Amino acid sequence: MTVRTNGLFGVGKPTLTAELVQALPGTVVADPEDIGSAVRSALRSHRREHRNYERTDSTPTVTS
Repeated sequence: MTVRTNGLFGVGKPTLTAELVQALPGTVVADPEDIGSAVRSALRSHRREHRNYERTDSTPTVTS
């Protein structure tokens, strides 16, 4: 079963999630914000390609 919590700031999403973890043994919480932070940290030292889709040629601009 997958449960997704969503809502406005301050409505209690973390509180609801904590209650669900207590009520449903074996629950795993995957916070997209934490996952995004981990990916950003892992890729921090890698060069990235910045693509300007308005350019007419297909050569990507590489930034570091």
